[in-house]
Order: sequence, then structure tokens, then C-alpha cells
Amino acid sequence: MVLIFGDTIKYHNYRNTLIQNFTNKHINDTQQIREDFRLLFDKLQYDFSSVETKNISKINQLYKIYKRDGHNFNIKNAVDELNKGVSFGRYQLFLINKEYIIEKASYKNDIGYNLGQYSIFRALFDSMFDKKVAIDISPIKIDSSSMHFKRYLLKPSDDGQYILQIGFVLDIFKELKEKYSSIEDENELKLYLSNQNFIQRIDFDKKTYKKQSLQMSWVNTKKFLSQLANDLQFGNTLSNKNIATILNSNINDKPIQINYEIDKLFTDDKLIYKLNISKHQFTIYSITDGLFNKSIETKLILKKHYSTKELEEDLHSTFNQTILQLIIILVILGLLYLFILSTISNKLLRIINNIKYNKHSDIDNLRTTEIAILNDSYNELHDRLNHEIELNKNLLKDNKRFIADTVHQIRTPLTNIMMNAEMVKKFQKDNSLSSFIDKIDSSINMLSNSYEDLAYVTTADTFEYLPSKLNISELFKNRIDFFSTISKVNYKDITANIEEAIFININAIELERLIDNNISNAIKYATKNKLITLNLLKHSDSVTVEFKTFGDEINNKELVFEKNYRENEAKRGLGLGLNMVKGICKKYNIHYSATYKDGQNIFTYTFKSQM
Repeated sequence: MVLIFGDTIKYHNYRNTLIQNFTNKHINDTQQIREDFRLLFDKLQYDFSSVETKNISKINQLYKIYKRDGHNFNIKNAVDELNKGVSFGRYQLFLINKEYIIEKASYKNDIGYNLGQYSIFRALFDSMFDKKVAIDISPIKIDSSSMHFKRYLLKPSDDGQYILQIGFVLDIFKELKEKYSSIEDENELKLYLSNQNFIQRIDFDKKTYKKQSLQMSWVNTKKFLSQLANDLQFGNTLSNKNIATILNSNINDKPIQINYEIDKLFTDDKLIYKLNISKHQFTIYSITDGLFNKSIETKLILKKHYSTKELEEDLHSTFNQTILQLIIILVILGLLYLFILSTISNKLLRIINNIKYNKHSDIDNLRTTEIAILNDSYNELHDRLNHEIELNKNLLKDNKRFIADTVHQIRTPLTNIMMNAEMVKKFQKDNSLSSFIDKIDSSINMLSNSYEDLAYVTTADTFEYLPSKLNISELFKNRIDFFSTISKVNYKDITANIEEAIFININAIELERLIDNNISNAIKYATKNKLITLNLLKHSDSVTVEFKTFGDEINNKELVFEKNYRENEAKRGLGLGLNMVKGICKKYNIHYSATYKDGQNIFTYTFKSQM
């Protein structure tokens, strides 16, 4: 019974491993696909944002043309004047009357389109007719009849008869379709564009398109949300209640911020997924804001279906192997029991001893059939087991080599990025790109910090890090300066109280890992707009380092130093930091602790000896 129970546990563990590997593989595949489309989406958003000032000047130009021409205003002449000299994108022109209907337009498909079906549009137009709103800029949308991406700008006419609207049009549908076609995958892939009002399908399979009413757009939005809830089997959960709230809302009377509600469904890694073996599918939904986009504006949603056929075959094969193994074990135990009933021979005891110490059985001249079967069966199982052990050792070795090679390969492009970022800062002529450069610097520094962590982890058991006499006061100042841009981008400031000329015996790389991981955690978890305090103090027989951050109290102060433990699962990371710090502290006999006082989490490290 113990063997059967143990084999059952082994089967379930291996089954869970197969499922986890399958899930991780397809999550990684989906993230790669998302990155490919995100780059195109970022380019689209950048293109729109780069002409925003120009677009505002164009709507003001249209206002002047309409005022100038009066009753002689001509749509064709006006749109030709707006597009004169325009080499990037193009402009369309619309006149919306007081019944919220597009009365005239250079884009004929939109003439007669009723925008008053949706309460948020009626409220906007009423405010503009009442002169309460001077100008309005829409998020990026897809025109359902052309699959072109557009951003609309609106301004009331001087005579109060119309809302003047221009649409700036960009066409990257072909690029998106080429990327979609290049994905060599028989599994289903769908893309959606989500804005404040609707969720629109980017349909690459249709040959022709037609204009959709606002009501039909809302119907399609509800279909998407219903399908999402069904695919992910939310059941009676908070996510399902959020979706139900949207589906039960009356858009004619109450505006809904679709993006805000959709964001609630996704975790920090912007993924939600469900493995449904009974339906033979693994479904993943992924969302991205884009680099040049505000959080409330247009988002790209990717939906991926994967077949579970291969996983099901592996699970079935594993189950059959487990049953076969159990049968073999039971047969062996039965034969052993029968033999023990008759006689216990020395050879049987030797076989049992070989099993105990995992040795190959070289006993020959077994005249008892049952013992011979037991010996041969054991040797077969022994050889198979040791073969699998050797394969696993080689796999572990290959994985470690792969990680080490990957870390090595990162060094050159990371160095190039850092050098080129410095060149950009050196040669920029004004401060217009400062915020972008700060974000780039912050990302480079975070990547560099993660690189150094991986480099240390992959070499710690093969390379001897020798201590030397260090001026840790200077090292602390350098590391605070390194993290200054990261803290700035994250709306946090670092203040430090560092005593000068403090020397201790320690390896510089290992001390840097201790400092960097604590500062990195402080920036990640501290409350925004609150000071992060670092203290380096010398005492009579020791040196104390403190990292203080305002925030929620750490619940498990002992477990926080354990490998892969996260106090907040929503915060993603390598899961190495504080455990790496713990190992360094043990090596140098550094006392470490985590406490909470006056609303601050305090990590303290005490070096017993100083020089």
C-alpha cells in the first residue's frame, strides 16, 4: 500500500509538471507574439502622438476655412486645403449637425451616421454646442469600413450650426496582416482594439468590410466580453461580476469606461489564461497599453487558443506507464511474498541489499525461477532509473550552461545600449526628450541590475569571490547615484546618511549585490512620493547598514529572505534578491533582520568586525 501510495503521488507530481511545462511554454509563445504586435502598436501610437500638435493646428485651420467661406463652404475644397503639403497620413473632414448626425463628409461612408445613439457622444456634442468645450481629441479607433486607424478632433463652428470634425488617418493594417500571416501556428489567434467606448475586432480574414452602427459595435463588445468570461470560466468570481456590470449597463443612458473595467481583469503581467482539458484547449488573453499611450486610451488585446492534444497524449502515456509500473511492482512483491513463505535464501538477501543501495545485481546461477525474474526485473528498472538520472543531470548541466551563455550574450548589447543612451543625452539640443531618456536610463539600469544578479548566481558555485579591504562609504554613494534615475521615474526619492571612510573586509561584487537588491526592493515596494532612507553608521565594534521605506508592513519577516518567496505576488521579479543577500550574509557572518516601526519597513545588516 505504501508503494502504491508513493507511485500515485509520483504520478500526480509528474502530471502537474507536464501541465506546468505546457502552460509555461505557451505563455512564453504568447508573450513573444504580443511583443511582436506591441512593437507595431507602439509605432502606430508614436506616429499619432508625433502629429498631435499639427492635428490641433489643422482643426483650427478648418475652423477658419468654415468661417471664411460661410455659405460657400465646400467639403472637397476644404479637405484638399487641409491635405495640401501633407506627406504623412491624410485628413478627412466631417460636419455633425445638432441631431448628432454626420450631415456632410469627405469620407462618404460616414454620411448619415448617427452618433447620438451613445450617451457619452451626446453629452460631448451638447457641451460643444453650448461652448463649454472648445476642442476634443478622441483616442485611436479603427474605422470598421476600411480597417484604417484614425484619431478624431472636434471643434464647434463659429455660427454654432455644426461640430467640425477632422479625422487623421493612418494605415498599418497591411503591416499587421503581414505579421499575422507570418506566425506559423495552426492555433487560433485574434486581435482586438479596446478604447474607452468599444472593443473592436481587427479581422484579417474578411475580404470586404462595411460600416457598423454604434449599436452593432456595442453588441460586438458584449460578445467579446461574454466569450472572455466563458473561455476563462470565471464562474461566480469578482471578475465575472465586473463583466456582468458592463453587460447589464445601458450605454444609451450611462457612459462606460471599457478600458478601465477591462484593466481590472488582468494581473501585473497583463495575462489571463485558462487550461480546459475537457474542451481540449488552452486559452490566453493578453493586453498591452503601448509605450506612447495613456492608460485610459486605446489598448491592444490578443487572444490565443492552443490545442491540448499533445498534452493529453503525454498525460495518457504517463498514466499508462504508471499503471504498468504498479503492475510490475505488485507482481514482484507477490513473487517475493511467495518465495519468503518457502525459504529465504542468501541470494535473495543479496538482491534486496542491491536494491537498498541502488546497485546493479550481478548474481548469477539463480535456479529459482521467481528469484531470477525478480533479479532481471530489478536490473531492468535499475538501468532505466539510472539512465533517467543521468539524463536529468545532463539536462540540469545544459540549463546552467544555457543561463550562463545567455547572461554572457546580454553583456555586449546591454553595453551598446548604455553607450548609445549616453550619446543621445550628450547630443540632445533641448529638454524635450528628457522624460523619455530618463525612462530609458531607468530601464537600462534595472536591466543592468538584473544582469549582475544573474551573473553572480551563475558563477557563485564555480568562482571564488575573495574579500578585500573596501571603503564602503564610497561604494554606497556610487550605488545610490546608480539608482537615482530609477527612483525618479518611480516617483520616489532617496535620502542617505553615510558616515565617511568606513572600511570593512568583503568582496566588492558581493557587497554591491547586497546593496543593490535592498535599494531595488525599496524602490519597487515603497509608497510613492515618500522618502527612502539609507543609513551607514559606524559603532565601536560594528558597522550598521539600514534601508527604510514607508509602506505596508511585511507579514512574514523571516520568509522574506527565502528563495522565490514574494510578499506581494502581484509584483513580478526573478525571486533571487533577498535569498542571494541571505547567502552573502552567512558567508561573512553579517547579522540581518527585517522590522517594522513608525510606518516603515526596516532592513538592517550588522557587520561584526570593521577595519
